[in-house]
Amino acid sequence: MKKILFLSAIVISSLTFAQQEKIEVTYTSRLILPEDFTFQPPGGGNGRQMPKEMMEQMMKRIQEPQESTLTIFGDQSNYKAIEKISNDQQNGGGPGGRGGMRMMRFGGSDNVFKNISTKSYMKEVNMMSKTYTVKDDLPNFDWKLTRETRTILGNEARKATAEKDGKVITAWYSTKIPAKNGPENYWGLPGLILEVESEIEQGPIKGKKIIVISDIKTSNDKKAIEMPKAKTTITEAEYEKLQKEQRERFEQMRDQGVNRRD
Repeated sequence: MKKILFLSAIVISSLTFAQQEKIEVTYTSRLILPEDFTFQPPGGGNGRQMPKEMMEQMMKRIQEPQESTLTIFGDQSNYKAIEKISNDQQNGGGPGGRGGMRMMRFGGSDNVFKNISTKSYMKEVNMMSKTYTVKDDLPNFDWKLTRETRTILGNEARKATAEKDGKVITAWYSTKIPAKNGPENYWGLPGLILEVESEIEQGPIKGKKIIVISDIKTSNDKKAIEMPKAKTTITEAEYEKLQKEQRERFEQMRDQGVNRRD
């Protein structure tokens, strides 16, 4: 184990001297739900609760680790999900028999393109059976740097914190890799972000999301970073408006279902 960590440290340190090489970073993300988490099923109401077995299956799937790859080349990068099928999906999806059901990636997107020099990003999202390309400015994180350090993948990482939309974000970055980049929309620190922890609140889902580096390597491939294929282009604000409209439509359908049963 010590040998593996030592070799990882050598690989990471060597990146400092090869900034023009393409860097491929693998991150593992997981969502941690509170112990008292409960979920009201669609069409619920009148005190109805989701069956215990279904609740446990849903919580298990939501909290399954998910892997993504961040490819960095100069000031451009692409953060893309690594698609995998769980054992439950192969066996028919557990309760309800929904084989191959794909769980939502909470608090992020499957494909995010960032351009640090122009401080902009693009990402693909699905909403109401339609695919959109969100194009906007990168969020401004007012990072507060600290002296606290810890070791991540054999490399010294420094701690930084920020507050965004009333939620605290904690990041650990390495100055040995001078890419001001990171997973999802995170960026702006004097080194690659190795780990980030944030609060998440998306519909009925509330918890904590942790994204941590699990592998890193360099490549001599000089091919430009591929941008998401532009479809219907909207801003982040317009996307949030669509999300709100979808939630309101869902709640209306749920209330109508309750009224029909009364």
